[in-house]
Amino acid sequence: MSESGDKIVPLHHFDDGPLWRAFILYSLFVLDHVLDAEKLRTSLERLIRKKGWQKLGARLKQNRDGRLEYHLPASFTYERHALAYSHVEYEIDAADHPVASRLPRPTAAPAIVGDPDDFYALMRPPGGPTSLADYIDVDRPQLGLHIVSFSDTTLVSLYWPHTLFDAMGKKALLDAWTLMIQGREDEVEAPYGTDFDPLDTLGTDPAQAHRLEGQRMGLLGLLGYALRQIPSFLAKQENRMVCVPASFLKKLRETAIADLAAARKDDQTKEEPFLSEGDVLCAWWTRLAIAHLPPSSTRTVALYNAYDIRKALWPDLLPRNASYVSNAIGFIHVLLPAQDIVSKPLSHVASAIRSAIDELGARQQVEAFFAMQRASRWGLQPFFGDSGMHMVTYSNWTKARLFELDFSAAVVGEKGVAAARDGSVGRPRYIQNSQFGLTLPNGYLISGKDGRGNYWLSGYMNKGHWGQIEELLAREEFGGM
Repeated sequence: MSESGDKIVPLHHFDDGPLWRAFILYSLFVLDHVLDAEKLRTSLERLIRKKGWQKLGARLKQNRDGRLEYHLPASFTYERHALAYSHVEYEIDAADHPVASRLPRPTAAPAIVGDPDDFYALMRPPGGPTSLADYIDVDRPQLGLHIVSFSDTTLVSLYWPHTLFDAMGKKALLDAWTLMIQGREDEVEAPYGTDFDPLDTLGTDPAQAHRLEGQRMGLLGLLGYALRQIPSFLAKQENRMVCVPASFLKKLRETAIADLAAARKDDQTKEEPFLSEGDVLCAWWTRLAIAHLPPSSTRTVALYNAYDIRKALWPDLLPRNASYVSNAIGFIHVLLPAQDIVSKPLSHVASAIRSAIDELGARQQVEAFFAMQRASRWGLQPFFGDSGMHMVTYSNWTKARLFELDFSAAVVGEKGVAAARDGSVGRPRYIQNSQFGLTLPNGYLISGKDGRGNYWLSGYMNKGHWGQIEELLAREEFGGM
């Protein structure tokens, strides 16, 4: 329901797309401290009332043309809250709770540590949104906060429709919220582009063709691919969380870089090889993710990496130091035969990922990508590959540095004071990001790197595939001990 005094604001062009409409996102932060729930709530509500942040409390509606728009209340009141808020308290330790006691802990070797879906009851309040209709059809703020308090632990969950913002938009929100909790309200600046769409011209004037234009799938190719995916979408999906220890990934990365250096030792024109931890992690995990395919398969494996484009848009569309609390996501694509991923050194796949990021993440290639998206009849991101490909999707949130979230100003009690001695006070020890709506088989979300350098990765696979991966992880070549 909307009211006559609401200010109506259209969504930015690239916020209102079919892919972002399909996801309702939940982020769970587990902190081994007691936090002041009321302080968390009131500080976040004050942030939403600040200039430029009001859209977090807006109501999402759909106009007669089918486009989404924000309805901003003239003022937030008791009847029309700025924030959807709920709080559950248990007078026991988390270890004594039947569900919270199973929240994952780091491991010494790569391992499957749990099913994120098992913790829905701890992160989603009763009646919490699971689809866009749960926003459009009711008077609900865009942003929700759900807190579960134990005598030694606090679980903090934020939830929102993906149309509102992406991972880096969430980082900007968390940074501002932290300042509010610390009483540093004067340091909070309004996000960029609150009263206009900074990306309104993105993709309208491409100066070059996309490097993969010749491998773009047309309507018939997409239809063929969709038909082949029906069994996967009908199959029972299983979700799991994986911990990848810092020491294991460090060794993996060093080996991959050494392999590249050895291959280039006679080429004096080449720079020193570089691979990020994310490059190596995705390359290693892709081997596991396609383990159910025949090792000699020539089938195309299409790696789709969600990519933050903010840096590529400096300074012509986005200022260098401003926060942009919306969606600014492109996709980096790598197309490789399955047999190459299995048979060639890990450095081969990692290097292909790095090269694609460097090339397709450049400003003009980003422009070309979004020109394709604008030209799409349904506003879909372009697909590259072939109708028989096996798609593996990654969304790496490491850049958002979620494990560095600092809630120390909201820690209360002697247990919080004791925790401060090890430098981890107010910081999450475990984070999971879950979604409702569209579930992508073989879609993996990297929550990030925790304070000890461990990476956390989760995703859905057809029933039975996770069991195979668990067996592989027990082998020495995949990290087993």
